[in-house]
Amino acid sequence: MHATPNHYYGNVNPTLLEVVNPSAQHIAEFGCGAGAFARAVRQRCAGLVHYVGIELMADELTKAHDTLDVALVRNLDQIPNWSNDPELTAALVPDSFDHVIFGDVLEHLYEPQRVLAQAVRCLRPGGSALVCIPNVQHWSVMAQLIRGHWPQQDAGLFDRTHIRWFALSDMRRLLQQTGLVVEKIIPRVFKPENGQALLQALQPAAQLLGVDPQQFMQHSQALQYVLVGRKPPNPSASPL
Repeated sequence: MHATPNHYYGNVNPTLLEVVNPSAQHIAEFGCGAGAFARAVRQRCAGLVHYVGIELMADELTKAHDTLDVALVRNLDQIPNWSNDPELTAALVPDSFDHVIFGDVLEHLYEPQRVLAQAVRCLRPGGSALVCIPNVQHWSVMAQLIRGHWPQQDAGLFDRTHIRWFALSDMRRLLQQTGLVVEKIIPRVFKPENGQALLQALQPAAQLLGVDPQQFMQHSQALQYVLVGRKPPNPSASPL
């Protein structure tokens, strides 16, 4: 897991915040930074009892101590089995959390499925994972590939600290492979008009590949997706 630029830590994703259950009492956030999102959640959830924050950057986490009940500095890529970490095990009690939250975190991990699967164990039956992941199918990525260039930037889709890349189908599969039922998918679209000409020009290529042109247009406008994956009360629940 790579360190991210400082400006990340003060941001609150309003779309991710909207899917937090206002009745939630027990929440664990992975990549909690300086606690900006946790503070927003506390305002949303009047009955919140317990908020655990896990963060790679110790300096940022110190700024979150006022809003976290438990604050742990961890590089989750370096802990293959959380049960071998007594502090982590004590903080993340199995089957007890209403939400586990990953806001623009999974793409920074070498093994996002392993990390997410262990986090899912902490969810109570019926609890949900709330994740936000950048969309590699965004039109701006296509534009750069056509130009034969992959930018290295401090933030956004071309963040130099990204390790994994996901299109929507990959995101859905990631959640399903950890036993979650995908209940909600929310695209985050910004300035779609900027990519319209390129996407219209690429529609024949999409058709040539057997891709529905309308679906291609829709999936290529989302900069990110917020997904809600629920831990089923029984294994027979069917995914979205």
